[in-house]
Amino acid sequence: MTTLTTRGLRTAALFQCAHPSQFQSQLISIPLFSQFSISKPPLQRNASTSTTTPSKPTATSPPRSTLNGPLSTLPAPLILPNRSDFESTFKYLFKLGSTYGSFYKTGALNIFTNFRASQAIQNNIDSNYQSSKAAAVKAGALSRADFQLLHRSWHDIKRLPIFGLVFIVCGEFTPLVVIALSNVVPWTCRIPRQINSDRQKLEDRRRISFRNLTAAPPTESNVEGLERQQLIHISWSLGLSSSVWDWLGGQYPGLPNAVLRRRVRRHVEYLEMDDGLLVGKKGGQKGMERLKGLGVEEVKMALVERGVDVLGRSEKVLRGDLEAWLRSREQAPVMRLLLTRPSVWPVKAKGLEG
Repeated sequence: MTTLTTRGLRTAALFQCAHPSQFQSQLISIPLFSQFSISKPPLQRNASTSTTTPSKPTATSPPRSTLNGPLSTLPAPLILPNRSDFESTFKYLFKLGSTYGSFYKTGALNIFTNFRASQAIQNNIDSNYQSSKAAAVKAGALSRADFQLLHRSWHDIKRLPIFGLVFIVCGEFTPLVVIALSNVVPWTCRIPRQINSDRQKLEDRRRISFRNLTAAPPTESNVEGLERQQLIHISWSLGLSSSVWDWLGGQYPGLPNAVLRRRVRRHVEYLEMDDGLLVGKKGGQKGMERLKGLGVEEVKMALVERGVDVLGRSEKVLRGDLEAWLRSREQAPVMRLLLTRPSVWPVKAKGLEG
C-alpha cells in the first residue's frame, strides 16, 4: 500500500468523524439535542503534520442552560415565503404549504424527542421521590430546565393524538383551523400568529374579569377558601378552561366549582415550584440576578402563566414584572397575586413604585 493510499484512507476516516450522517445532522438541528447531547468535537488535520487535534468550542454550541426550558419545547422558527418572490399563485401556495408542513413535522419530532429525554428525569423522580415532583424540587434534584421539560412534554403529549387527527384531515389548511382550536395544539406546533392571538384573548378576558371582580383577595394560601367568582377569575386570567363554558349562562358561568378548584390548585402548586426554581435556593438579590439568564420568550411564558399582560411591552418592563412577582412572593401567597394587578402587589415593578 502506497503512502498516497494511506493518506487517502486517513483523510476519509477524518471526514466521517467530522461530518455525521444526514439524518443525524437533522436531529441536531432540533434544539433539544444541542442541550441534552454531548457531541464530539470535530477533528482537524494540520497542514504540516498528520496528527489531529480537537477544534475549539464555537459560539454555536452553548452549554446547556439550567434555567431556561430546552429550546425543543418551544416552537421552531417559522419563516414564511413572500408572495412577491413567486410569479404564479400556485407555486407560492405550494411553497407556503410545504413550509407549514415542515414546521409541524419539526414540532411533532420535538415532542417525541422531549418525551424520550424526560423519561430519565421522571424515572429518577419515581425511584427516589415517590413520583413527587414537589419532593424532588425541594431536595434540589431538579433544575428549572428539567422541571419545564417534564411539564411541557406532558402538556404536548396529551394533545398530540387530537392534533394529529386535525392535521391529517385538514392538511395544509391546518394553520387556518388551529386558531379556533388552540387548546388541542401542542406548544411546539403553535405558529406565532396563534400564540399572539391566544395571548390577546387572555388579556381581553383578564381585563373584563378584573372589572367584575369584587371579592377581596385571600391572605393565606388556601384554594379551598376561594369563592366561585375568584375561581372563575383565575381560570379566565390563566386560560385554565375553554371559553365555550361561558355559554352555560347564570351569574357566574363556567365549569363546576370542584373542577375549577382542582385546576387552580394544580396551577398554584406548579407556580410555587417554578418560583422556587427561578430564584434558586439562596433567593434574595442573588436569586434576582439569576433572572438575567432567562430568555425573552421564557420571560413572556412565565408572565402569562402568572396572569400578567405581555403584548406590546418592552423586554425591560417584562423582566421588571417578573422580578416584582418573585419579590412579592416573599410576602404574599400565589393566589393573592393572581387576584390582583401588579400595581398593587407588595413589591411593585420599577416605574410603578411610589
